[in-house]
Formats: sequence, C-alpha cells, structure tokens
Amino acid sequence: MQSTNQHCRRFSGCASRREFLKTAGNGLGGLALASLLANNQLLAAPKNPMQARLSHFAPRAKSVIWLFQEGGPSGIDLFDYKPALERHHGQLLPGVDPFFGNPGPIMRSPYAFKRCGESGAWVSEAMPWTAQCVDDIAFVKACYAESNSHAPAMYQMNTGYTRPGFPSTGAWTTYGLGSENEDLPGFVVMPKAEGVKGGALNWGAGFLPGAFQGTLFNGGDNPLLNLKRAKGSTTESQRAQLDLLREYNETHLRQ
Repeated sequence: MQSTNQHCRRFSGCASRREFLKTAGNGLGGLALASLLANNQLLAAPKNPMQARLSHFAPRAKSVIWLFQEGGPSGIDLFDYKPALERHHGQLLPGVDPFFGNPGPIMRSPYAFKRCGESGAWVSEAMPWTAQCVDDIAFVKACYAESNSHAPAMYQMNTGYTRPGFPSTGAWTTYGLGSENEDLPGFVVMPKAEGVKGGALNWGAGFLPGAFQGTLFNGGDNPLLNLKRAKGSTTESQRAQLDLLREYNETHLRQ
C-alpha cells in the first residue's frame, strides 16, 4: 500500500503533504482571482454569458415585459378603430378567397369607440382603465402576418420570420443587454396552460448561444419542469436511471 506522501508525489509532484496543501491553497486563490476578474470584465471572455453589457447609449428601461396574448381579443375591438366597418356592416365581401369556409358578411365592432387622452388615441369602451393612460402607451398599427397559419404567424411576431430557427425578441434583448443577476434567468416565459402554437421556438435562442433562450415557468405548484421526481418514481429507480444515462454518456465518449 502506498503512503499518503507517495500519493501526493504521484498526483501533484509534491514532496510532502504540507507542500501539497500549500500548492492546493494557491490554486484555490487563483480560482477566486479569476472569478473576480471575470465579474469586472477584465478577462478576455466573461465567465457568465448573461453578464450585463455596456450599451452605446445610456439605457432607460430597467426590464422588458413582452405580452403576446395568443387567442386574445382582436385589436379591432380594442384600439384599432375601423370606420369602414361601420359603413359596410352587414355587406358581403366580394372577391375574397376565405382561408376557412364562408366568413359571412362584414361585421363592425360591438363596442363603441372614442378618442382619449391628449394624443387622441382611439379606445373602445371595453378598455375603460386603459383609456385613462393612453398617453403613456405607444400603439403600433402597422403589423401584419405573412402567413394565415397560426404557428408561422406567431414565429413572425416573436422572431420576425415565419420560418423557425431565429432568435426570439427576448433572446435578442437578453443577448444585447445581459442581466445583473447571476443566479436567476434573465429571460423567463409564462405561457398559457393550454400550450402555445409553435411551441418553444417562440422563445428560443435560434442561432444564439442556448443561454439566451427563455426559461419556461408553468402555473401551479410545479413552475419548473423536472425538478420534482416523477409521480410513482422512487429514489432507487431515479438513481438507476441516472446511472444508465451516465453509462450511455461514457460509452459515447469512448466512441
């Protein structure tokens, strides 16, 4: 049996346990120094890809909340007043090839509209509280989708392209600004319980590093997937699954 000193010489080149501990202590100090330098952006590449970045301009926004309300009410019933719908209410729309079935005659909004605030923005009676703060809201009414299908249209809304595989708005924002918090994700997603058409590609990182994709938070008592042991699973069965996964990974590494 080899002595402890022999083990020290074999793995570290040290002549004694005292020298081994001294060398190990210096190594831990180097790790701490590297961490401090990385936090102050003094290394060539930051340790944390989410580290806050300096901008060309002084930022005013502290955070971004992107509310994409799939299945929500139409803008025509909220903020986008269409006088032509009032004039042509009940008339058929000639020369239009409908995507699904027969759309029937033109229908005006069931809500009355009025101008609100100093800006004179149109708001329907369905949004009485929003009507009181329209001067703090930017209304963009030039958006349109290039696809009649839900998933490609949602990709275009969230990434700018109808094709999947491009970074989402949240991924670009996090990539450009970073995050001051090292322990929490800089980009979180709270989808509706029924799921989202097009799935995770709506908040994916595309060709950006995976660190910038959204972290999914579900409703209920299990907001993060796979943190709790599956129902009916025991400690022993979970350990066996992890051991099998490790065996597969080691086999793949050897190959």
